[in-house]
Amino acid sequence: MALFSHQGNGGDAKESFIGEDSNGVGSSRDRGLNDVYVCVGKDDLDVLKWALDHAVLPGGRVFLVHVFPPITHIPTPIGKLAKSQIGEEQLRLYLREENNRRRNLLQKYVTVDTMLIESNVAERAILDLIPVVNITSLVIGTKRPLSSRRLKRGKAQFVLKNAPDYCEVSIIHNGNKVVNVPIETETSTPPSPGQGAKGSDVSRQSEKGNFFECVCFSPKFT
Repeated sequence: MALFSHQGNGGDAKESFIGEDSNGVGSSRDRGLNDVYVCVGKDDLDVLKWALDHAVLPGGRVFLVHVFPPITHIPTPIGKLAKSQIGEEQLRLYLREENNRRRNLLQKYVTVDTMLIESNVAERAILDLIPVVNITSLVIGTKRPLSSRRLKRGKAQFVLKNAPDYCEVSIIHNGNKVVNVPIETETSTPPSPGQGAKGSDVSRQSEKGNFFECVCFSPKFT
């Protein structure tokens, strides 16, 4: 079950629950067939450039997806305090400032829609997001050398191996698509998420900034 919260031009917040078989998600399947989701970090301009040059079709939209660890402590004038020690309004304002800061960092790539995902395990969060927003084209980068044995156990490879058949995953290394991707023969399982990773929170803002959307969903990988 996913919780979608969005704010329109009038500033009125709306929330709706969307399940796995909800018409709300299904109705957008055809509309988003040409959409491309690009996973980016701090230095992944080459990944986005490849996506713009090779993966984006006419009429398609581009979404930047950024995964970051859950926030457990908040800086204050008297030092860092746990989230539980902070007032609800102060916590809400801090989280909004942090999300805006991350979006501003992503704007160095290109002005497109952005999705910020709070999760301890990036690869699991990305896999959980695929059916929620019906991702059919996903571009993700890797920094690991192609000859390295560690490449087989990387996050990008885990996503490629476990993504549903309808989602095409492209792995980019140094600005080029990895054609022959080495896959770990045994079942690859990322480390178990720590505290606060029972679900993933996704915040999304459009390129025009005229709406804000938050998605909460539970991971399907255990």
